[in-house]
Amino acid sequence: MSDYTVVGQGVARVDAVEKVTGAAQYGADVHPPGMLYGKIVRSKQAHANILSIDTSEAEKLPGVKAIITQDDVPSGRRVFATDKVLYLGEPLAAVAATDPDIAEEAAELIKIEYEVLPVVQDVMEAIKASAPHLQGDATKDGPNRRAISTQIRRLSRDKENDHSDEISKLEAELEKYPDEVYYNISAESHSEAGDIEKGFAESDVVVEDTYVIPRVHQTYMEPHVSVASADSSGKVTVWASTQGPFAIRSGIAGTLGIPLTQINVIATTMGGGFGGRFGVIITHVPAVLLSQKSGRPVRVQMTREEEFTDGRPAPGCVIKLKTGATNDGRILARQALAFWDSGSISGASIGSTIRVRGVYKIPNLKVDAYGVHTNKSGTAAYRAPGTPQAVFAGESQLDEIAERIGMDPVEFRLMNMREEGDPIPAGATEPKVGYKETLQAVADAAGWWDREAGENQGWGVAVGDWTNGCGPGGVYVAVHEDGSVRIFHGSMDITGTDTMISQIVAEILTVPYESVTIRRGDTDSAPYSTGSGGSVVTFTMGNTAKLAAEDAHQRILELASERLNTNLDNLELKDGGVHVVSADPPKSISLGELAAYSLSTTGGPIVGKGSFARQSSTPALAAQIAKVEVDPGTGRTRVLKLVASQDVGFAINPMAVEGQIEGGTVQGYAWAMMEEMQYGEGGNINPGFVDYRVPTSADLPTVESVIVEVPAPNGPYGAKGVGEPPITPTLATMANAVKDAVGVRVTELPIKPEKVVQALKSNGH
Repeated sequence: MSDYTVVGQGVARVDAVEKVTGAAQYGADVHPPGMLYGKIVRSKQAHANILSIDTSEAEKLPGVKAIITQDDVPSGRRVFATDKVLYLGEPLAAVAATDPDIAEEAAELIKIEYEVLPVVQDVMEAIKASAPHLQGDATKDGPNRRAISTQIRRLSRDKENDHSDEISKLEAELEKYPDEVYYNISAESHSEAGDIEKGFAESDVVVEDTYVIPRVHQTYMEPHVSVASADSSGKVTVWASTQGPFAIRSGIAGTLGIPLTQINVIATTMGGGFGGRFGVIITHVPAVLLSQKSGRPVRVQMTREEEFTDGRPAPGCVIKLKTGATNDGRILARQALAFWDSGSISGASIGSTIRVRGVYKIPNLKVDAYGVHTNKSGTAAYRAPGTPQAVFAGESQLDEIAERIGMDPVEFRLMNMREEGDPIPAGATEPKVGYKETLQAVADAAGWWDREAGENQGWGVAVGDWTNGCGPGGVYVAVHEDGSVRIFHGSMDITGTDTMISQIVAEILTVPYESVTIRRGDTDSAPYSTGSGGSVVTFTMGNTAKLAAEDAHQRILELASERLNTNLDNLELKDGGVHVVSADPPKSISLGELAAYSLSTTGGPIVGKGSFARQSSTPALAAQIAKVEVDPGTGRTRVLKLVASQDVGFAINPMAVEGQIEGGTVQGYAWAMMEEMQYGEGGNINPGFVDYRVPTSADLPTVESVIVEVPAPNGPYGAKGVGEPPITPTLATMANAVKDAVGVRVTELPIKPEKVVQALKSNGH
């Protein structure tokens, strides 16, 4: 850190003043002249055929200016349900009126006639043949049937040899697995390495269990909101609370068949996202359609209840996990079968099931995952999508093995962690990552090695990994005549993005951080930028800003060479000016003077451009240790200590990094101990903060953050994405601590007091 003056330092966020003074403009603050209020009409059934939709009474209501249904979608792409609803709250129509109360009344006046159908909410029920089939013939073979069917297809393709006997035997083998056909499958993912059966056969200890993780909501403070204005020329302007304005532009264009040049998305200040606003089009398209039909701007804003019934939460899942190890602590085999709750949309992070592998040397691995349709809304990203769920299962089971073989849980993990040069999938090798350094750092900081525990007290440890993504981005950097610097880009600021970019540019141009200003443009004016999610921003936009600043740096030196009449090799940019190296007497020129001079040159003003798309990134590890005290009579758990370490590569802004670690850890704690979306026959039954528990300041433990820096080769100054990793190990950390405290393991989250009491009673306590 001593090598730098701006990066590596904790600085205040560039938007701090406007946030605390209320000057920041959020989606609900946008109010164009003549704006109407939109309301989405939602299904009151979780599963039903739609017999009719009658809008006639609503159309007569004074103040109603537009009503739209699927018939008003010119592209034919599904925006509203027409023949069948799949979950409570699914959009059927939308209205726009001069007053929000009128819009609400009009929505109630729209009459929908249903034929109610059976509902399935549980993934393990949905995969059965007896469950209602929600979206066509969505059936898939289970892992055993799939493997046999693959062999049959391979043999059948060989026309040069007779494999009829082999095929007959395999077909007979299929009959041994009549229950291994899964229904309502939306997607599937399969991975395999080594010989899984051999691995288990050679293991001294084999542990099997089933882990159940519920859906949780991202619980951002600002509900989804969009304002759309379509003018007479067909130009559409959308003000959106989003993590990716360019993704919203593409989504609207694709859904409604509007050219990109006719859509401008203006991203407003965002009141939290955590992945729930990442490319999800819930309010944007209805707002555009209503504006097009009414000829006036329209705002569509969701209520908190709508957020829970038709938001895009993190998927729940059921993971059946089996792990084998030797008595001396070597993990030999791990097998997972996972069913993810997709709701009405395919996907649901099933690919993240591979994270049960963790950061360990496991020579024999088999992972099968399925997304399962249920009568619920679709799901989306939530901070390291799918990884907290997979890590909960994997790290919980590691503690069980460590206990069986009598080995310290931290030492057991350290012994099995991958090291630089170890082979990893796709023929690659493990890069230099601070796996062991991060775990050792948290163990030292928490006092693990000389830990003490009183009655009903316990310690838990877990680690989780994440590899940040990257994407395209563009940044411009301009130097003004007073020596100040302006940055222009199109990336959404979610966790201090603008601050990080400003620090990098200030460092390269050797100006004070306070001399840098930054502006985000709309999609009509700014260079393309990837969405702000997946820990992409620091890696992508940090590299992009660095390239832009370096481009400006080069232009500055060229101007100075011309102005000072000396070679480039004799020049150095420092302290906001260009200096001739070893000149006697000293000779220099300020950035302001050079910027003014540039205005009369052939090359023009000092403007640096940075453009970036993709480079390989490096994994990051988060490790956490908790000490808890559990009341066996009530099951209540109290956190006495919670320490979190993370390999961040390089902390460009340590203060912001600590905030990310603390925030992710707290969200993981809440998921482990209290948060869950609950469903009944009709749909979500806790659609609001009265019944959906989130932690208050009274619930939260103090989180001690430990920053570990093992630089990433391609990261800006070695930095890695820091937003995702801190949530990944917390679910397992808490579960392991509770098990250590009272001797029984809760495998179904959240770890509510009643579950602890029930587990104790079931085990004879």
